[in-house]
Amino acid sequence: MRSSALATVTLVLAAAGVAVLAQAPPAAPAAQTFEVASVKPSNPNPTGPLGGTPMVLPALGRLTAQNVTLRMLVMTAYNRQPFQIVGGTPWWNQNKFDITAKAEDGSANLDQMRTMLQGLLADRFKLKAHVETREVPIYELVLARSDRKFGPKMKASTDSCPDFKEQQQKMLEAIAKGGVGALQSMMAKPGENKPCSITQVPPTPDNLALGFKATGQSMELLVTLLTQLSGRPVVDKTGLTGAHDFELSISLQSLAALYQELGVTLPLPPNLPEGPALMTTVQEDLGLKLDSKRGPSEVLVVDSAELPTAD
Repeated sequence: MRSSALATVTLVLAAAGVAVLAQAPPAAPAAQTFEVASVKPSNPNPTGPLGGTPMVLPALGRLTAQNVTLRMLVMTAYNRQPFQIVGGTPWWNQNKFDITAKAEDGSANLDQMRTMLQGLLADRFKLKAHVETREVPIYELVLARSDRKFGPKMKASTDSCPDFKEQQQKMLEAIAKGGVGALQSMMAKPGENKPCSITQVPPTPDNLALGFKATGQSMELLVTLLTQLSGRPVVDKTGLTGAHDFELSISLQSLAALYQELGVTLPLPPNLPEGPALMTTVQEDLGLKLDSKRGPSEVLVVDSAELPTAD
């Protein structure tokens, strides 16, 4: 499961965040476009340990994407989860692309790179999209216990950490400079409680689930992770403020289902026992609860797109 764990790190980094589009996205202004860009079909027979791993890396004024679909690119450009995007073309979750692009400003941050990627998609893929507000199923995140006590895997943090967006930027820049190995060096080692960190806990024979261990992180990050993993918008109704330490896990079957929706098949061992449900781990481990509701939420509607001409 090593390659799938690395892929998960990449997608979490690429898609995490809470920026919300309040109106139809405009075309990127001249100052927010890539200086040069190359778009090519992916090699159907990639080589190397990570050659076939879908990856989007926007950092240090450069964007590198490999083996990604248009759907993944739209998710990254507009900071959306799969269920927050509707429409699309018959091929947008099948055809894979490699992209390299360079901005004039080598210090462009993630938000600026997203805007530039929006411009690239409009230019090379002729992407047209708009935003609508719809009534959809949501989850409200609340405290599970009347005494407001947490579960065994969550507590208020003593760390004073930068916000997640700043940490995310540092992670992306570390990968851009030194590859995945540089990111791993920033993460806590097994058994280590490294302050201000977000670490993946790989599956073990005794725990067939992929875990996320966070120290000194905001509720904003937890809500983002739960939104990604649950497949619904999650609204924080806990009233909690400040930083927290927590551990959250997702079964391998649920993880595979998330990737399958993106056109990526994760190889799982045969006869794999069913892992714990997300709702159960949130309540038992964190002392929180996901209440099913309906409410307004914005979705990005993809009106049309065209296959790009390779260069």
